[in-house]
Amino acid sequence: MKSAFVNSSLNYLIKNNVCNSKQINIFRYTLESLYSFISKTSIVLFLALIFNTFFITFGIILLYSLLRGFAFGLHASKNIYCWIITLLVYSVGPLLIQFIHFPMFGIKVSYILSSIFIILWAPADTPSRPLTSKKKRRTNKIISFILTLILIACAFIVNKENFYEMISFLLILESICICPITYKIFKIPYNNYKYFKNN
Repeated sequence: MKSAFVNSSLNYLIKNNVCNSKQINIFRYTLESLYSFISKTSIVLFLALIFNTFFITFGIILLYSLLRGFAFGLHASKNIYCWIITLLVYSVGPLLIQFIHFPMFGIKVSYILSSIFIILWAPADTPSRPLTSKKKRRTNKIISFILTLILIACAFIVNKENFYEMISFLLILESICICPITYKIFKIPYNNYKYFKNN
């Protein structure tokens, strides 16, 4: 199903001169990412409706995608791992937020630590997408940090327990995804732009 979607879309784009032979790999990666995002999001939101966690799940998907768009982070090495992690994060996570109440002190600590981690480690690239531009890395770091501060500020403005916890959850999640130790555990190269530049 995925291959059929990607190949038919690529053929359409090539026929209409939207991409050339040099851009095929870029468009293929984009189409594969789009397909994965749509399919996983559809399943996750369907489960959220069943579990009655739709708004929390939707909020996490929306805000986490926004932050991850600049901070990046590791990707699962296999599609099956990605499905498992996605279902755990976006189905189990919202259930925990809805039914388990975390102390405000712990949430504030998570905000502080996550802000520090994002300043230290974002953006974290991957072997398939090395961030070779120093200017882009600096820009993404600044935007990631500003978004983190905005999310934290929004939590205090909204002033709802579930929203505090939701922001804490997605900040912790992104901190884990950009952490060098996480990359090491999963045996994924870190700071791939350095490796790319040396070759």
